[in-house]
Amino acid sequence: MSSRLQAWRVVLPFAALFSVCSLQAAETNARSPVAEPVAAVLDGWRLAEAYAAVHSGCEVFVGRGDSMLPLYRDRTVLVVREIAMRDLCIGMTVVFTGDRGNLVAHRLVQSTSDGWLAMGDGNREPDRTLVNRRNFVGVVVKAYATPLPGAAVALQ
Repeated sequence: MSSRLQAWRVVLPFAALFSVCSLQAAETNARSPVAEPVAAVLDGWRLAEAYAAVHSGCEVFVGRGDSMLPLYRDRTVLVVREIAMRDLCIGMTVVFTGDRGNLVAHRLVQSTSDGWLAMGDGNREPDRTLVNRRNFVGVVVKAYATPLPGAAVALQ
């Protein structure tokens, strides 16, 4: 599959209806992979491409922005896999096309009758655009990020 640049964005007003998944907070956090540390973004890209090469339905993206802090920071490399909408659940980080045509990577927070409500972990309000069959790209299955400056992280 082709690789595309992925962008996180600022969100707009809340409009939720009902939830179908009932999970504890720890369970929802486990549905989005923590970024594995890499020395450089290019190292993350190489690892992501290698993963995608042996797992069907995967694409590689690079996140832009801080709306997913503390989970993903700017320039986190994401591996996104196509899955069926029926398999989505609260807590998964998904990539979808937002209302301005940009790709967005945010966490699912609630299911509605018209689609899924998503929100960046670092945002105060959910996205205006619902995730649905027309704009859904896939779910984040792997992530790679360089450590924050000054962070003591053992790199492999």
